Amino acid sequence: MPPGNISRKHFASSALLLCTTLIVTPLAHSAPVPTEPAPDQSAVTIIPGSDAVKWQPAPVMFPHGTKMAILTGDTSKPGPFTLRVMMPSGSFIPPHTHNLDEMLTVISGDIQHFVGQDFSATQQRNMGPGGFVHLPVNVPHAIKAGSQGAVLQVSGMGPFSMTYVNPQDDPRNTGR
Repeated sequence: MPPGNISRKHFASSALLLCTTLIVTPLAHSAPVPTEPAPDQSAVTIIPGSDAVKWQPAPVMFPHGTKMAILTGDTSKPGPFTLRVMMPSGSFIPPHTHNLDEMLTVISGDIQHFVGQDFSATQQRNMGPGGFVHLPVNVPHAIKAGSQGAVLQVSGMGPFSMTYVNPQDDPRNTGR
């Protein structure tokens, strides 16, 4: 058959293919898309503002006057947690380590943050609101609240523990 001549059979099959495509394509786009089941919304935590944070006295491993609020998670169990620590003006948490990676953010006030087992000026960082530090597991560090006190947010994967470098610094051993 010379070029340009299309047989009736070829024309009919091409027309059938085109019609099928025109009919099926819109149907394919309008078919319901399978979705995953909705996540369990009972696990959602929403705290609309700082006035909604529920403060409590911090565990005895923290200096006297320190307050704490668990925002989400359970620090005694495996899994993610976020908590806030309210440190009174001038309060000091001596060198200590944690059994987990700690992510610390200054929410308000200011602190002096020391990394290491001593308080050398080279290890000190002054941190204000928005300041952040990531501490890998077992890195010794210390924190001193500024003159207005400080609120810190701490996140990690529990369970959470704190070990003082010098056991005599541990408020549990000194009766606070």
